[in-house]
Amino acid sequence: MRAGAAIAIAGSLTAVTAGVSAAQAAPASAKKTAVVKVGTSQRFGKILRTVKGHALYIHPSGPCTGTCLGIWPVLLMPKGTSRPGGALCLATVKFGKRLQVTYRKQRLYTFVDDTGRSATGNGIGGFKVAKLVVKACPKK
Repeated sequence: MRAGAAIAIAGSLTAVTAGVSAAQAAPASAKKTAVVKVGTSQRFGKILRTVKGHALYIHPSGPCTGTCLGIWPVLLMPKGTSRPGGALCLATVKFGKRLQVTYRKQRLYTFVDDTGRSATGNGIGGFKVAKLVVKACPKK
């Protein structure tokens, strides 16, 4: 019994050591960059915001293109970064030569008519405030 426990402990330590080595070997670009934060809106509850505090939106019927982008700017990753941080279920998709941030597989946008911490774009053009969802992230 003791020998089995010793083997199990040794195996666990090997796994932990391997995990630490892999984490140390990860390139700097694999580090998450905070691009989103969770905020509270009196009207909508917990919502996603940019790190500067602007409300974020999703467009459930598909990506915004063309002239739509003049009103609904995309949330892009800073140049040289590729992993979004600040909330669970964030990822990226290609947007030209850059990466657009997504939440739960929905592209994130801001609204040009929002000022300060307002969230006035809800319902305009089919856009919805990106509300925090507390359940498992969708599978890739």
